[in-house]
Amino acid sequence: MGERCPHIWMVARVYAPDEGGVQTYAREVGRAYAASGRRVTIFAKSSAGPRRVREGGIDLIDVGAASMLRVYWRLLRAMVGAWLGGARPDMIHACTWRAALPALLFPGAMVITVHGREVGRPRGLAFLLLSLTLRRARRIVAVSDATRALLIDRLPALDDRTITAWNGVVMPPERPPTPFARREGHAQVLSVCRLVARKNMAAAVRAVAGALRTGARLRHCIIGRGVDGVRVREAIRQCGVEGAVTMAGYVAAEQLEEAYRSADIFLHPQIALEDGAEVEGFGLSIADAMAQGIVCIVGRDGGPAEFVRDGVTGFVVDGRSQDAIRAALDLLARDPALCLRVGERARAWVAHNLSWDRHVRLCLGEEDGAPLPSGALARAA
Repeated sequence: MGERCPHIWMVARVYAPDEGGVQTYAREVGRAYAASGRRVTIFAKSSAGPRRVREGGIDLIDVGAASMLRVYWRLLRAMVGAWLGGARPDMIHACTWRAALPALLFPGAMVITVHGREVGRPRGLAFLLLSLTLRRARRIVAVSDATRALLIDRLPALDDRTITAWNGVVMPPERPPTPFARREGHAQVLSVCRLVARKNMAAAVRAVAGALRTGARLRHCIIGRGVDGVRVREAIRQCGVEGAVTMAGYVAAEQLEEAYRSADIFLHPQIALEDGAEVEGFGLSIADAMAQGIVCIVGRDGGPAEFVRDGVTGFVVDGRSQDAIRAALDLLARDPALCLRVGERARAWVAHNLSWDRHVRLCLGEEDGAPLPSGALARAA
């Protein structure tokens, strides 16, 4: 008889079709595990649930949207049901430390991913829960060196079990030149993010307004929604750039793909808040833009500055300086050839360095000499 297919449980408190970085992370990591020959069951919550779906070698058990405690109860109940039914995992991968909470009762190896702010912000009881949960993990995967440093600063004892594994991207086909690249139109500036304070979109709008005042020919589209949307709209109104800056809100996947295909510059001048506790851990939308060959302007705080190399694969600015953001915009909006050169280098760098397959191999310990766990998973490697 053939060897049993290794079985991985993934746990995520959020999932597609709801938008967000963790949702994307859970989907792509699940696909990468399945592509490597593992059997994958994902326990998650989304607005499309409750549902059970099997697709591409992945069993999705979506418990549906509800209050936080009810979601935890539903996740636990679903996992107990799977366990009693004989679908027992060789490893559990929690996509965030909070997602690991309902999985703590189950024996075996556990991997927990940390993304940034969720390890910097907890205080009091939440910090105690964070500490106890992460101590249960055999391996902790930080999505950037910035995230790892934030965690180890708070919990030094976790140093030896915490690794950095950058997120991956799905490489798109090479896109045709935009009108701006052909010197036939305005530069199209794109921002894709949740509208929260650390994304710094109000400052981005003011920088765009400043570039327009100095003669730059550009248009700016902001895709995403969130609690900071009111401030962003107010910045647009105050700067009088309603004709040049558009807030698109949530868009369907096809519209998002078209926005990336049409963009010349990606603007994401994120900042760290709360003494560094509120920080951008990685920045998947930035990596996606680089994969398209779009030149990116990013803030210097957090994970994005690890893979956007200033002047080489993009531009890194002080997100607290509107003049610095404006200067980068002004430079790029006047030089299509520079945008193309840097964008091409960014695409090549991402293709070589950001892979979901490599990410899951690091999660499993297949690239650092410490396979996790032994037994079935190691045999399938």
